[in-house]
Amino acid sequence: MATSSNTPLPQDDGLWMFLQSRGIPEENIQKMQQDHIDSSVVGEIDDATMTAYIPAYGDRIATRRFCMEKQTKGGDDLKRHSLFEKLRRKMGTLTSNKDTDQDFQEEHSMQPTKIHLRNNKRAVKMTRKIELGWIHDKKQVRKRNGGGTRVLDISKKATKTEILSQAKKLFFPNEKSRKGMWEEFSHNIVDFQEAYLDEGVSVGELYETHKLGILRLYLFTEHLTNGDEVFTEMSEETDEQTDAARLNERQKNTTEDNEQLTQKTHDSEQQTYTVEAFVSTAVEMVDLTSLCDTSEVIFGPLQGGPFLEDLDDTILHEPIEEAQININAYSSTPVHFDTVPAGSLSPTYELLHVTVKLHRVNLLEELITQFKDEAMMSYSVKYSFIHEMGADADGVSRDVYAAFWTEFLDCAAEGADVRVPSLSTKWQEEEWKSVGRIMVKGLKDHGYFPSRLAQAFTAAITFGEHTVSPDILFDSLMLYLSQSERDLLSTALQDALDGDDEDELLDLMDRMGVRTVPTQENLKAVLLQVAHKQIIQQPKYALDNIAAVAGPTLREFFPSVLDMQKMYEDLKPSARKVLKLITASPATPAENQSLRFLHQYIRGLDEIGLRKMLRFVTGSDVICVKDIQVIFTPLEGLSRRPIAHTCGPTLELPSTYNSYPDLRAEMEAILSSNFYAMDIA
Repeated sequence: MATSSNTPLPQDDGLWMFLQSRGIPEENIQKMQQDHIDSSVVGEIDDATMTAYIPAYGDRIATRRFCMEKQTKGGDDLKRHSLFEKLRRKMGTLTSNKDTDQDFQEEHSMQPTKIHLRNNKRAVKMTRKIELGWIHDKKQVRKRNGGGTRVLDISKKATKTEILSQAKKLFFPNEKSRKGMWEEFSHNIVDFQEAYLDEGVSVGELYETHKLGILRLYLFTEHLTNGDEVFTEMSEETDEQTDAARLNERQKNTTEDNEQLTQKTHDSEQQTYTVEAFVSTAVEMVDLTSLCDTSEVIFGPLQGGPFLEDLDDTILHEPIEEAQININAYSSTPVHFDTVPAGSLSPTYELLHVTVKLHRVNLLEELITQFKDEAMMSYSVKYSFIHEMGADADGVSRDVYAAFWTEFLDCAAEGADVRVPSLSTKWQEEEWKSVGRIMVKGLKDHGYFPSRLAQAFTAAITFGEHTVSPDILFDSLMLYLSQSERDLLSTALQDALDGDDEDELLDLMDRMGVRTVPTQENLKAVLLQVAHKQIIQQPKYALDNIAAVAGPTLREFFPSVLDMQKMYEDLKPSARKVLKLITASPATPAENQSLRFLHQYIRGLDEIGLRKMLRFVTGSDVICVKDIQVIFTPLEGLSRRPIAHTCGPTLELPSTYNSYPDLRAEMEAILSSNFYAMDIA
């Protein structure tokens, strides 16, 4: 259909080219032009009518969106122009519409970087959010003790006096707290660097100075001694010399505390490590000594969730692209964390805790990467799983090491009941040394050691392969083989084999690289050679690199092979050992009955089941805790289930089980899932 030459067409605002790009037939476009359907009227036409012009539903949706964006863009330009004119009139600089248009265009062409300020609502708000915490006697007060981190809106013009008044209402309601009465302490407000605020500085000025996403301040209180004066809301103390003297005294005390803590922790031989990172527009200085032994620095972006308010002692930082932990001048080895933002600490401060965030699904590779730096051995490390709520008080750490070694022995090792590492092209010297550091760190910090590692391999790591006795080597080989192969060799060592068994034995020898036919007399010697090849020779590269970093420390924990064997025996779970760990105080017949059911269930578990039980309750699949506390809950119906708190470790056991099969069914459902998540904060 052709368009008459004397018929005015709707203004071409790009709609026709858009329709052509969508593949709309030319005759349909010409029909829309004849009917004067342009982008200004498309939004007013119902879908049934639009079908006559644009048959495809997706094309109709895309056309409506295109027209809507066109109208919105035009309206926004007019609105901005109108607002700019009003602003120029208020400033008294508007002369004429022509001048305004010219100035408007020049302003937009010459200052494109100011566009983001036009709709900045924060710039016109009279309040800002701040985080307010409480430091008492140089230690941050946690939420359960009446402290924690509070977020509140406060006027930009608020000064030290107003902030102190708000802090008093929050932490000392009715002038009382768990630490004592308000008048028993000296009071002040300090910033995130624990520096006293000046009287005349406002919240707005602090934001302008420090360029922080959210400002963190603290109520700073100390017990009064004779001669001290209480800092009240109307205090007018402005003597700079007094403030300087107090600050010097605090720094002196902090330095002495650091020296004592460093001597105790590192036996006067280790260096003090600091964390340095560049944070967006400003570098924050955080004194971690004020948090004492409950402090921690979170490495990794802080995830959202209902548990954020529980992280009282977490130093928050803006996300950054690069960060690294640099050790001071005594060492030049940096620890790189590709996704680990951290705050910068003053060189005089000591890092007390480092929290490493890990993905459970990629735990093996991530933990090996973290421990490639030997400086990790000097830190007090805590762990957290991303998207999980568990806070580490040893339970999460045990779970990390247990999960790592379970995955390592399943994916990077060979053997049946006991295993040895299998060499891989993707793991070189640094990776195997990292595995050795993880082995030592778990043993030093939490008493965890992978007991499924062959004893002969561990002995070679710790004392050298020349100390591995034939008995340990033979026993390790038997556990290294499958149960059917083990039974076959046991029979062959005692009796002559018949035709089928003899063929199976020869096949086994061939698979293990034996090129001669063994007899009953020399079979034991041949098996010792096989054991040495399978357990010592094949993983020799891994063994040497692990021994280089782990051997000296392991010799401190078990000075002899007998001590090593005793450690293996102590770590191995048995029903009797697990039952001895259980401590409970049942108060009712129902609680007594549930406890008996639990004991009955534990007695019926094999070694694999006991490992799963320990993993669920303690986070570890070996025995490395002193006891397991059992408390009773009244849960019933669909909500009834055992709940484990690995940090205790504590097991919440419902007292509403009417029969043993009920408890067994619920425990089996939990343990058979083989999935662990720290979903309790």
